[in-house]
Amino acid sequence: MFSIRARLRAASSSLAEHRSVTAAVLVDTVGAGLTLPLTIVYFTLTTDLSLGVIGALSTVASLLALPVGLLGGVLTDRFGARASMVTNNLLSAAGFALYLVAHEPVTVLAAVFLATASERLYWTAWTAYVHDLAAGRPFERWFAFLEATKAAALGAGAVVAAVVLAGGGSDGLRWLVAANVVSSVVAAVVFATQRTGSARPPVAAAGDLSEGRAGSLRAFAADRSMRLVTLGQFLLGPAMVLPNVALSVLFVERWHLPAAVAPVQFAIATGLAAFLQTSVTRWVAGCDRGVLVAVGAGLTALTTVPLVVLPPLAGAGAWSYVVAVGVVLAVADMIAMPASNAVMAEAPHPRVRGRAIGVFQTAGSVGMALFPLSLGLLDSDAPWLLWVLTAVVFSGAAWAWKAAVAGLPARVRTATAQDAEG
Repeated sequence: MFSIRARLRAASSSLAEHRSVTAAVLVDTVGAGLTLPLTIVYFTLTTDLSLGVIGALSTVASLLALPVGLLGGVLTDRFGARASMVTNNLLSAAGFALYLVAHEPVTVLAAVFLATASERLYWTAWTAYVHDLAAGRPFERWFAFLEATKAAALGAGAVVAAVVLAGGGSDGLRWLVAANVVSSVVAAVVFATQRTGSARPPVAAAGDLSEGRAGSLRAFAADRSMRLVTLGQFLLGPAMVLPNVALSVLFVERWHLPAAVAPVQFAIATGLAAFLQTSVTRWVAGCDRGVLVAVGAGLTALTTVPLVVLPPLAGAGAWSYVVAVGVVLAVADMIAMPASNAVMAEAPHPRVRGRAIGVFQTAGSVGMALFPLSLGLLDSDAPWLLWVLTAVVFSGAAWAWKAAVAGLPARVRTATAQDAEG
């Protein structure tokens, strides 16, 4: 009972201390939950373009947006993470506003590009922003708290979207997009007006975690640990699309489960993160961050290993596997994500932190973009090769991350149990 009361007091303290930040995260993420799974569906229902054309435009827009993560790193280093968060939300508002009037290929391409660019900028800015928010306190504590908040908001947005779409059709889609435009603008205003985060990144002080590392991109590129983190992020990228791309295709096309399988896995992931992320982060305090990321990558690999030999399942057996995979992937994410983001924020020199995070996150985006190319293996004479390849990729990610963190200073390698208690 005491531990429950202590947890509630800690959560209330966090909420009270940064209520404006929490409000911005809630508003922004609820809006994302409204539209996250709807890009292809939206243009399919609101334009005369074929599915093939829409898919091609989406791919081109995603590739064009890849450099935005790197540019966002420059913006973050020059003006601070708060400015990047504001810019990200304004880009999102502009992109989804264009959704409302996009009917031709050029405008659809522009709309998807702006929306995707905002996402690339978000992932670069968010890690640096949480680092500023922590202000020398344990990174994982704040990251876990805000990730749990985001998961709850994302799930709430998805539920609202499902209710609206149940009776609204294409008009309901437009209302959801319009709501996301409004939420993005509101979030931008809140981020711009609250005090958390510095206008410019602080200059490294004596005793800084990065002391001894030259604050230049050349030194960053020459550092073996930084290169291995980049490689690790590239190999972890497919984890972001594994559930809703490879596994969903398998479950629907090969196991003949209904399309609801994807929302079920999404609900498992967001629900567990909302309720357990802060607790999991506290439980693993004191562990080596490289080991934590390696464990997360290893658990992700384990979800695909049985598929190498498993025949198509049906009925309760199939749904049991879907739920088990959803739980394991959620646990892997809760273990690895705070640790990996802590390393990405704290390992680079402060002068290049934003650009370093931009490199790391862009590497993950490239891995995420390339992974769907392997789906053709499902139609080959050896479909099991897809799952062997996937397991090998995540095993490589586990090795790269563990090796990367092993070469970092002790205070970057480990979040102590005392820190985790705040």
